[in-house]
Amino acid sequence: MPQIHSKQFWLCSRIIIIIIFLTVSFLSNAQTTISGKVVEKGSKEPLPFANVRIKGTSTGVATNIDGFFSLINIDPNVTLEISFVGYDLVEVKLTGQDFLEIELKPLTNELAEVVVAATSYKVFDATTGTSATTLSTKQINLLPSIGEPDIFRALQMLPGVSSTSESSSGLFIRGGTPDQNLTLLDGMTVYKVDHFFGFFSAFNTNAVKDVRLFRGAFPARYGGRTSGVVELTGKTGSFDKIQGGFNASLVSVGGYFEMPITNKLSIFVAGRRSYSEIIKGGLYKDLIGNLSNEDNFDGTLLENATNITTEPDFYFYDWNSKISYKPSSRDMITFSTYNGKDYLNESQNLNDDIAEGINLNYALKEQTDWGNRGASTKWSRQWTSRIYTNLLFAGSEYFSNYDRDEDVLVLDLDSVRLSRNRRTFEENSVIDLSVKANLEWQINNNTKAEFGIAFTDNQIEYDNIRDDTVVLLSRSQRASYSSVFASQEGALGSKMKYTLGIRASKYENEDDLLIEPRVNLSYALNSRIKLKSAYGIHYQFVNQIVNQNISEGSREFWLLADNDPIELSSATHYVLGASYELDNWLFDVESYYKSLDGITEFSLQFRRGVDDSVSELFRSGDGVAKGVEFLIQKKKGLYTGWISYTLSDLTNTFPDLNEGFAFRPLHYQRHEFKMVNSLELEDGWTVASNFIYGSGKPFSEPNNRYEIELLDGRTLQYIGLGPRNNSFNPAYIRLDVSANKQFKIGKTSAQLGLSLFNLLGRENIWYTEYDFGQSPPLVNQVTYLGFTPNLLFSIKF
Repeated sequence: MPQIHSKQFWLCSRIIIIIIFLTVSFLSNAQTTISGKVVEKGSKEPLPFANVRIKGTSTGVATNIDGFFSLINIDPNVTLEISFVGYDLVEVKLTGQDFLEIELKPLTNELAEVVVAATSYKVFDATTGTSATTLSTKQINLLPSIGEPDIFRALQMLPGVSSTSESSSGLFIRGGTPDQNLTLLDGMTVYKVDHFFGFFSAFNTNAVKDVRLFRGAFPARYGGRTSGVVELTGKTGSFDKIQGGFNASLVSVGGYFEMPITNKLSIFVAGRRSYSEIIKGGLYKDLIGNLSNEDNFDGTLLENATNITTEPDFYFYDWNSKISYKPSSRDMITFSTYNGKDYLNESQNLNDDIAEGINLNYALKEQTDWGNRGASTKWSRQWTSRIYTNLLFAGSEYFSNYDRDEDVLVLDLDSVRLSRNRRTFEENSVIDLSVKANLEWQINNNTKAEFGIAFTDNQIEYDNIRDDTVVLLSRSQRASYSSVFASQEGALGSKMKYTLGIRASKYENEDDLLIEPRVNLSYALNSRIKLKSAYGIHYQFVNQIVNQNISEGSREFWLLADNDPIELSSATHYVLGASYELDNWLFDVESYYKSLDGITEFSLQFRRGVDDSVSELFRSGDGVAKGVEFLIQKKKGLYTGWISYTLSDLTNTFPDLNEGFAFRPLHYQRHEFKMVNSLELEDGWTVASNFIYGSGKPFSEPNNRYEIELLDGRTLQYIGLGPRNNSFNPAYIRLDVSANKQFKIGKTSAQLGLSLFNLLGRENIWYTEYDFGQSPPLVNQVTYLGFTPNLLFSIKF
């Protein structure tokens, strides 16, 4: 259990003293100030975290989340360079103004405008900090995709993030799992980031204007997770003119609309829905093929059945909305909503003669739905050119429901040969309510202090019931935690930059105050070579529990840490790296070491008798993740792209699993190599490709079968495993290519794209299933998608 030790206390105390000392010492340098706002040209959409730099110097600042910036004590005749990934770079000559509104234009590849791209960052900027990346939502539509442009699939192509899990849009970052990442959309916590069985993410590219990824040792303003952070900022909506768009692919359709009501009030709405259950295309049939691999009951009963036809019904939808109001030039009030849902119906009905005189009546009702919904309200104000605050109220809910009801009736002439009913009901919900208040203080051009407080209340319900009466697990939990943080980023001389932070949290189910120091340092050897390092302690209060079952498949559900039996999760991050940057190229390397405590797994296989308590179904352990990441990026120009390679090691140790020996978790991958290429041609054409190689992932092979007697006298069969995750699937290899044409329809911009997913048609292994109705068991390797073409059309007005 994490506690406050004397060394940790003194370290945190020193960080606080240093922050206060540096803040006070820098105040005397502050004199004149020029402030401004960076917005998108044509819509006045504020651009968060844009770079504002004095040309020819290293002096500069980043805009805050509402696009504001301040430059202090500068020459009134300098030229500013303003850049934002995915937008054209702009230079502004100061002529005595004290407030600027700077407009940036999104990059385009329409006819003669192709040369614009040669001066700006294209897809992502990896120079914003140690283990930090900013992604452009404007440019990812040019990359190959399964169905449509996807934010999380683009993030998976970055170093340190696994891209070989087609069945999950979640991010496996440096040995962590998706549930260990904090995902925020306009301040709302999103617990499930998947659509369409994980093949698409839950976020509509049309509704998001900025994406920031932290792969480790993230800043003190973030808490509650142990692996990484994905912060998505939704579009505010145009204050200048009516805008909108429509897009369609072979899987889904979507659109967005933004309109200024007045010059102070705007609205934005976006939505999309799959239509695979209406037009059953290639991707639908591939997914149906995977689902039909699952056996519903004893295979021997179906051997002679001839009229079984199963076409599951499934779809997803999501919508976003945002109302933005500017009471004054210094204030912004926003109200955001999100709602997304997936639905799957695998029900079957069968009445057939399976042998002479023997009739089978089979009815299966099997339905699953899951999703997220949430809302947030934020008031932000630029009180002075130096002081900025925001107050956020946010609430979100994750839900997952699974209901399977199976009836089997076998008639032999006039007698009943077999009559059986089995039902499984599982539901999980997470409610997250939070209040946060932050203050940013721009002390000078190189120094900014940030302070914040937060309160979060979580309520979780989970039920797993068999045959209406057998309660396998039922939990109802509620807990809250409060946090405060302080951080300061600045410079010591012209070469050293630092970010020092401290976060303190009081969790209701813990007696101790949880202290989380954060340190980020960089040192410039010269104008091109930089050394960097980072350190952080992180805690997680709500955890997704893995239920690994060899016969039923793995399921996950959320529970709160309560130490009975779910322990509080924690991780300590160490990062060390270097970068070499040229005008158009970036060479970057980062090594990491991460210790993990409080990892929890759940399985009914842990039960050895009917009198075992619920706590016997859980196992807790720890782990170690370490590795090194390499990145070569062509940042700008008509040709852009990157090559990344990750070498990693990951082990978990549970005293009660695998005889206490360390083992590899299911998402372990020793090697991963990725190459992304994008080339802009004449007349609005862009061609792109992705290549991915990943070494095989581990899995457990069964070696025995046993039965457990229930209280009502019935028995349940379970499968015993050999050495845990001691077998490995073959390597994962995939090549995707795409071609896109941007053109005009009158004054309307349009794009037509062709994407070829898994061009080589390689059968990459998804998972291995076993049929124990035969001896020896029948082994079947279920594969991911094969060659899958996709068309995409979009228009913007």
